[in-house]
Amino acid sequence: MFENVPRAPEDSVFKIGRMFTECQDPLKVSCGIGAYRDNGGKPLVMDAVKEAKKRLHESPGWIHEYLPLGGHASFLKGAQKLALGDELYAEKSAEGKVGSLQTLSGTGALYVAGTMYSKFSPVKKALISNPTWGNHNAIFTNCGLEVSKYRYIDESCMSTPKLDLSGFLEDLEAADEGTLVLLQACAHNPTGVDPSEEEWKKVIEICVRRKLVVLLDNAYQGFATGDVDVDGFAIREFVKAGADIFVACSFAKNMGLYGERIGALHVVTNNEKSCLDAVSQMKIISRTTYSNPPQFGALIVDTILSDEKLYGVWKEQLTVMSERIKSMRGALRSYLEAETGTDWSHITKQIGMFSYTGLTKEQCINCREKGSLFMLETGRVSMAGLNEGNVERVAKVMAASIKGE
Repeated sequence: MFENVPRAPEDSVFKIGRMFTECQDPLKVSCGIGAYRDNGGKPLVMDAVKEAKKRLHESPGWIHEYLPLGGHASFLKGAQKLALGDELYAEKSAEGKVGSLQTLSGTGALYVAGTMYSKFSPVKKALISNPTWGNHNAIFTNCGLEVSKYRYIDESCMSTPKLDLSGFLEDLEAADEGTLVLLQACAHNPTGVDPSEEEWKKVIEICVRRKLVVLLDNAYQGFATGDVDVDGFAIREFVKAGADIFVACSFAKNMGLYGERIGALHVVTNNEKSCLDAVSQMKIISRTTYSNPPQFGALIVDTILSDEKLYGVWKEQLTVMSERIKSMRGALRSYLEAETGTDWSHITKQIGMFSYTGLTKEQCINCREKGSLFMLETGRVSMAGLNEGNVERVAKVMAASIKGE
């Protein structure tokens, strides 16, 4: 059988990671993978995570048993509260209108949502942003959906990327009723370009009026601005508008638990029966794909979210991490403007881990081959890969590539 299986194309993110690892240049810089690094370029284990792990290891009652199909109940309640905020959580949970499934991080949540939609929706169409995270299209295609794109970045100014709001809204208006619309809740990947609060309200109005099925990809809450409530704005406004929504949440970025694969898929519905029915089907999907979710990472998150002191420590460090990335945006912009004599304000207008630089594919390849600067060939840069020791050199490499040097 296996002689008939063709070689799959290499994932673009992991391809850049492999090339970075193979590079022998001591000055090489990795701005490809979306994982936080401290100012020394090292992976960071957050202080609250360290303390939570310590408590778990010292707990006499902790055992390696299976979790229920739905996941760790207390973790799910904490994840609901984080996504919805205190008031909406109290309201919707009391009414039985919010339900959840623990998933294999955000990717697993997206897959379960897409599979459930494909199974029960007569429409079977998904609408994703152009551009979007490279895995979105593959996930929903594998769910059996017809995937198309809505306009997101203004193509008339790709060298200085900004939101194409009119195109975005027009494409939502034109979507068939019942279409699954994927929206990134904050810190849009790969562009770093988010709608303003007023722009979000226009998006929400169309989605509700046109009866679109909304799936919010919430991969960076708290990591974008450093404030979990500010980053939760879009989710909470959709709930207030009375929309039935999916919310796919990940704790990879905002708690640094990349390898633990901890996520949650929430549904917010307009009645308790629909909520119970939806969660029952989500459990069936998880049972036939990965059966039970991982325990240890869920216990870490639950320990942090359920302890007032640890929760405060976590939020404080999130702010520090977010501010470090903002400072790198400012530094990169300053160095680029000095090197090129042109405006790079789009770098500081963008938000979150990634920046859509506006570099062409050829310029990105040039950065890699001549300057050992590794980024995706779309021009996406992970700002977390920058630090005080390399940001000036990164700017010089980018400027040289733009000039064709």
